[in-house]
Amino acid sequence: MKTFVFAIVSFLAVASAAPLEARADSAVLVCTEANWGGECETIPVTWNQCAQLPSKFLKNVGSLKPSTGQFCRVTYTADTCTTHGDAFIDPTPGAPDLHHFEDPATQEVIDAGSKITSLLCQQCTGCQ
Repeated sequence: MKTFVFAIVSFLAVASAAPLEARADSAVLVCTEANWGGECETIPVTWNQCAQLPSKFLKNVGSLKPSTGQFCRVTYTADTCTTHGDAFIDPTPGAPDLHHFEDPATQEVIDAGSKITSLLCQQCTGCQ
């Protein structure tokens, strides 16, 4: 009986410490090359929380596409998310080429993909 109770308690402890991915609100498709090429991964995100890019994508993003129903603020001028982010990325069309990206602050074409460190996504009922 003690073994059974221990097994139940152990299961509950593991279940209550579910990984962040299980609690994510949505996801973002991130690829190392432009136009969804190279190595791609769907990264789970929790709305209104800064998400640091995994090491293989840190300052190495060719394209990025938020899931429908959200937009993301990407940061490429700081080591982590900033209050307003550097640029907003909508799900349609996403950002198919971050190596040739028009910076909204300067209107210059920059290589934002080699600088992106993090993103912060939020729900958007008008996004498609």
